[in-house]
Amino acid sequence: MKIKNNFIEKLVEEKNPFTLLWNYMTDEIWKYQNDLESFYGQEKKMKDFELFLHRTFDEVYTDLLPKYCTGKGYKIKLKHPIIFLDSFSIREAILLKEKLKEKTDCKLTYSFSAIPSDTKSYKEKIDYSKLKKNNKHTEIKDMESLEIEGDEKIIWSDFPDALLESLSEGKTILGTVTETYKKLEKLVLKLIEQLNHDKIEIMSDHGYVRHQGAYTFSMDEKDQKKVRKVLKGRRKESISEAEKLPKGMKKFVVEYNDFYMAKGRYVWTTIGGKYSKLQHGGVSLIECMTPRLIIEG
Repeated sequence: MKIKNNFIEKLVEEKNPFTLLWNYMTDEIWKYQNDLESFYGQEKKMKDFELFLHRTFDEVYTDLLPKYCTGKGYKIKLKHPIIFLDSFSIREAILLKEKLKEKTDCKLTYSFSAIPSDTKSYKEKIDYSKLKKNNKHTEIKDMESLEIEGDEKIIWSDFPDALLESLSEGKTILGTVTETYKKLEKLVLKLIEQLNHDKIEIMSDHGYVRHQGAYTFSMDEKDQKKVRKVLKGRRKESISEAEKLPKGMKKFVVEYNDFYMAKGRYVWTTIGGKYSKLQHGGVSLIECMTPRLIIEG
């Protein structure tokens, strides 16, 4: 992967390097393509970019991402309705932006997950229970039943996460990432059509890592066994409930906020040699930098 020599210099000089990282991902890696297979095929470029950062600017994973994801005083401002999409990543956001641009003004920017990068931690971060208590809200748990009243301020959708989990567990034959996106697009367009507002925002609690071999960091089997003993097959584990991290394993794991979490795209299989094809909970750009779509018109 060719990256200009001064790129890291700019990252180091920036007080907040994430705007630079986000722009690189949207401009140089996840380039819109009409063919979904080709678009999602850019995953290897994303993996190579994260590997480059891991080797040249590791502070992104060990310090900066955890710091920004745990930003104190973070608040959701409900000036207009927000649709929260569980596991909505930069991939789907770029595709959705192109679709929405046909009829609306649509701006794509970024936010951050919580640490660990899971739904429970994110809901705690934004005080979701308080948001629900003070604002009209609804939750989407069934893609076949998408009728809303139209004046909701908060919509929480279990999708695409529920679809991705089905794919990960092998429950659906057609459960590819491309099929998942097609279903998600239909859901979002229908929700936007029903909301009686000129401005709508779409946000995410976290992204996800694809664990196919071409998209992960290489890891020796001996090292896998050592880390697997601590984190099992997951990308996070409470330190209080985990065994002590073996010597030399810190290059694979981030220790932060009372959790051990997978760093970047390192993957360890479970005892039976299996692992989820799609996971979250670790510290990587694709999991922790989340999209924000702002739609007007």
